[in-house]
Formats: sequence, C-alpha cells, structure tokens
Amino acid sequence: MALSKNRIKYIHSLELKKNRKTEKVFLAEGPKLVGDLLGHFPCRFLAATPEWLSQHPKLPVEDVSEVSDEDRASLLKTPQQVLAVFEQPEYETDASVISHSLCLALDDVQDPGNLGTIIRLADWFGIEHIFCSPNTVDVYNPKTVQ
Repeated sequence: MALSKNRIKYIHSLELKKNRKTEKVFLAEGPKLVGDLLGHFPCRFLAATPEWLSQHPKLPVEDVSEVSDEDRASLLKTPQQVLAVFEQPEYETDASVISHSLCLALDDVQDPGNLGTIIRLADWFGIEHIFCSPNTVDVYNPKTVQ
C-alpha cells in the first residue's frame, strides 16, 4: 500500500510535541533505530522502501506502507529507508527505585540532541531510570529519539 497524503501530513504533524502527546506516539527514522525499537514498542505503522521491505519480510506490524524516493514523509534532510510511528509507553513514577538503583535526574535540558546523548550514555553506564523535570525537552522529540 502506498503512502497517502493524509498519512504524510500526520507524520509531519508529529514534529510538534502537542500532537505526539495527544496521539501518545513518537516517530523513529532509519534502519538501525527502527530495527532496535521493533519488538520493544508497539508500532502503529511503518513506511519503507521496497528494498528495505524485501530484506525484512516478517515484520511485527500490521500497517505497512511502501514509499518511493518522491514521497517526502521524512522529517530529516536526507530521507531514510524506513520510518515508523511507535506508541509511547505508559510509566508510573516509582520513587522507591531511587533507594535501590542508580538513577539520573535532569533539569531544564533544552537541546533534544543533548538529551538523546545523555540517554544513550546513561544506558551504556547501566542507568535504568531517568527522571526529567517539566522544563526538560520532550523525550519523544524526533531529534532526541534519533
């Protein structure tokens, strides 16, 4: 199934935090990122080139669209072979984890790229819990996810 104009508009709308929050979804682009997230987060839909789809015949996704180079669904300057819209997980804040595990608290981090780097470093060091203040950039910002 080809990517519709409405679907492209929807993907572009996810650049805004209010739309991601309302829909409770986030966007991921690129073969490595999408591959890493598939199976860990429910995928609402996936759009990919025919080449990528032929290399991944058994996807855990029901709604798959084929895209051509002319389709400008990507938010990146250089479109990737695949993009997917994933559901945001629901988390309950559990303050008791602070007493028995290594946690990271972030306050007022404004740059989404910096937040993404901090999250990757925290993961590398085995930090499982990150608490962000309300003033911190959205963790599901496409640049943070990227």
